[in-house]
Amino acid sequence: MLGATLEMLYEAPRPPKRADMKQSLRTCLGRTLTLVTSALLALIFICRWIRGRGKGIEPPQSVLLVRLDLMGDIVNGLSAAHAARHQWPNAHIAYLAPPPWREIVDCCSAVDETIALDPAAVTHWPACLDPRRWVALFRALRGLRRRRFDIAVSIYGPIAGTFVALSGATERRGYRQESPPFSFDISLPGNRCNGGLHETELATQLIGSTAPSWRTVDRSESFKLPAVLEHVKRPLVIVHTGSSHGDAKRWEHDHWAHTLAEICEAGATVALVGLPAADTEDPSLTSSIAGLIDLTNQTTLEMLIGTLATADLVISTDSGPAHLARATGTRVIALHGPTDVNLHGPGDPSSISLRVDVPCGPCYDFRTVATCTYDDTLCMKWLDPARVIAAARTALAKAGYEHASNL
Repeated sequence: MLGATLEMLYEAPRPPKRADMKQSLRTCLGRTLTLVTSALLALIFICRWIRGRGKGIEPPQSVLLVRLDLMGDIVNGLSAAHAARHQWPNAHIAYLAPPPWREIVDCCSAVDETIALDPAAVTHWPACLDPRRWVALFRALRGLRRRRFDIAVSIYGPIAGTFVALSGATERRGYRQESPPFSFDISLPGNRCNGGLHETELATQLIGSTAPSWRTVDRSESFKLPAVLEHVKRPLVIVHTGSSHGDAKRWEHDHWAHTLAEICEAGATVALVGLPAADTEDPSLTSSIAGLIDLTNQTTLEMLIGTLATADLVISTDSGPAHLARATGTRVIALHGPTDVNLHGPGDPSSISLRVDVPCGPCYDFRTVATCTYDDTLCMKWLDPARVIAAARTALAKAGYEHASNL
């Protein structure tokens, strides 16, 4: 008996030692960086308090907004830019965002300058071990400090909060619970949570009490469409089926096939979109539906913006293109599973959010990509295609297409 037990233990798979060492090293580096950053922010806070800094200039002449994350997050953060433009019409407003989304920020009329910075260069493994990336980051931070912004605002996240804390701005703002201690001069209570305020409302409140702006990407008229869409029959329905931030956000393949087939048969032009970097749908969807136009991995970001802006309706999972479409003024039907509609939905009254209430949802907690704890996303599986088709009928009728009742 003892021999058999020892044999089982000997033969049991063990985690690779190299993987254990790598994880331990990452944890050690992370904790060390957290301690160093906290000590530095506390020292800066004390020095600013002694010098009497922290009281902003009214009206400010320069404002820095910082949002470092995914496409949809950048789009939602632009409501802060419109709020700042409304409150300080003569201020120079700069928006700091990751380089891949620069074209989106450039399309916001409230922003005077887009500053591209990639925090993943030092926050992702093993890139953080490259000293050249740290040198580039410190140079970028030094450039921000030299500009001495009157106000710097962290729209969300500890990394953005740290940049604002180190920016050298006269006044620094952000949500207290979303950044390291001693980051801000004006710390607002509250944070992002399921059942709370929408992302755009949270971003707007950092500036003032004005209502959030939903159409924030308002400079897309000059962007060219893919040639195949230039003279298509209306209504034009753009569909995004992918998700780059978790498989739990995906809708069932068969549900998509049934829904898109119905819309195509009703006489609408339907096109699939998705950027090369996104996790898009498999090609069997387009091969099984006659008339479906496949533009996945075939458009630049600028072309995607133009395509979403010219559409009559966009149907999408909870993803960046859904928020981007709403920000261009297009009606959106967003399909939600693990994410909360109140916080992550399109938000504007002209759009529709659909989800199924299940006891375990919404379960997305912001710490990692959207995954299902039970490995069975019933919240998406039980979302009936008939509900999506009915919502499409309603949205197209409001857009002026009476024959949408054929759906």
